[in-house]
Amino acid sequence: MLLLNLVISKMDSEVLNTASVSEEVHAGELEVESNYIDSLEVMSSSGDIMRELENVGELLTKVELDLACFSEKLLNLDILVMHVGARESDFEAFVSEKESTIGDSAKKALEFDLLSGILESEVKDLDNFIVTLRVEIDNAREMTISSKHYGEAFEYMQEKLTDCVKSFDQSLEQVSEMRVQSNNFQRTLLTCSEGDKDIDSVGNGYSSDLNSKIKMQTAEQQRHILRMFEKSLARELDLEKKLTDLRQSEEILKLKLQQDIFYMEEENEVAWEKLFEAENSAEVLLWTSKDFTSQLQIVKFNLNVSVQREAGLRSQCQELSKQLTMNNVALRKSEGMNAELVAKLTSTEKQVKESELQLFNLKGSAEKQRESLSKIHELEELVCHLKEKVSEAEKRADGAEAESKLLRHTNMELKKDSNSSTLETVNLLERQLRETDVQLQHAVASAEASQEKQSMLYSTIKDMEDLIEDLKSKVSKAESRTESAEEKCIILSETNSDLNDEIKFLRNRMECLDASLHQAEETKRATAKDIGIRTKLITDLIMKLALERERLHKQISLLTKEKKFLLKRLQHMSKVIL
Repeated sequence: MLLLNLVISKMDSEVLNTASVSEEVHAGELEVESNYIDSLEVMSSSGDIMRELENVGELLTKVELDLACFSEKLLNLDILVMHVGARESDFEAFVSEKESTIGDSAKKALEFDLLSGILESEVKDLDNFIVTLRVEIDNAREMTISSKHYGEAFEYMQEKLTDCVKSFDQSLEQVSEMRVQSNNFQRTLLTCSEGDKDIDSVGNGYSSDLNSKIKMQTAEQQRHILRMFEKSLARELDLEKKLTDLRQSEEILKLKLQQDIFYMEEENEVAWEKLFEAENSAEVLLWTSKDFTSQLQIVKFNLNVSVQREAGLRSQCQELSKQLTMNNVALRKSEGMNAELVAKLTSTEKQVKESELQLFNLKGSAEKQRESLSKIHELEELVCHLKEKVSEAEKRADGAEAESKLLRHTNMELKKDSNSSTLETVNLLERQLRETDVQLQHAVASAEASQEKQSMLYSTIKDMEDLIEDLKSKVSKAESRTESAEEKCIILSETNSDLNDEIKFLRNRMECLDASLHQAEETKRATAKDIGIRTKLITDLIMKLALERERLHKQISLLTKEKKFLLKRLQHMSKVIL
């Protein structure tokens, strides 16, 4: 029983140590996991992703801690199995030889029974714990599969899960071996149930003497237990070293993260300032460019309108010039017709005059022929012929006269018509010419106005170009100023960082000085309190001294009075004696 108590106490101490170590490991791993999650929070901006990753990380750390506790419990149970195996061999030797006393048999049977029962209950607890671990591993697997699209975090969690699964499989093998061994122990107990009943009946009578009859284990078992204890201590030391290393690395990572966050904040502030300045300058330039573009669009619209007006006026001028040329051509044609008609009239008049002259000549010749009858007969044929000719000539003359009359009549009509038509056409043409002149004057005036507007537009465009060039120069100057400002900002940021470092140093110095001042004030207060207490004590002592002085003064005065009285008495006594 003493051995059983020692084993159970050792197992409890180891379980407590492993629990404390596992808690420290849990704390270290939780800190590492929190650092990892903090780094993920710095890199990502989505809260849902971080929650999922935190949940998965917490579940994986829980599984790892449960597996660590499970493995530690398995190690402790291995030690228990070794002790039970030793008791089984002793029990089998006792049952086979039957040479021991009744007390020894009761002790060994009880130890073996209790240890095997403890082992069986622990194995059952491990089975229940295995079920919970399997459920947790399945949940962790599902959550890691759902977070497959997170990249490096998924790989990290997958590695952790594979390690957990491997350790879980190894622990399952160990549990199966322990289950087989516990079943073997139970079989040995069942085979020896009759002897166990005797042992139980005798054990009830000798239960009071068991504590006094327990002996120490053999040296080999004690060495084995000490080796196991040394291994567990070495593991604890290694775990403590790992925890210290993890804490140091965690502190280093925290410092690095704080420095990175500080530098990132400074860079973000500088970048935001630059972006704000660039946005302001861009907005100003956009507004100015919009104003210039609107003005240019208005100028272009006015130019297009003036160009369209100029084209319309030019087309009108061309149409008017075409109409004038057509009118001139018509006038020239009418003048040519009139000249031809006049030439025809003159030619017909000449022919009439020639025919009249011929008739006059013929009449003279006829008279001559009448006079010369002799020649008439000869010239009868000629006369007939001449008569025919004369008749033909008369006909022709009559026709010519008729034609001349018709021509005169037609000429008169034509003259009237031509005069009237020419007058009308001339008046119309003059009116049209006047209108065209007026239109031309208006067109010229409008063209001059359009030219003036065009010149004004060109001048405004030149002014706008000059303004644009000025603005470009201003923009270039502004850019140079911004560059110089950026350089100054960089210098200022550097100086600001230096000043921040100095400020931090000064703040630390101020904090130290404040702490020292606080300590000095506390010391002053303490010294003031001490001084007050001491002053009170001193005043009390002074009062006491004054009282003592007065009392001593009174005593001295009394003593002097007594002395004087005694002297007087002595003198009186001496006088009396003398």
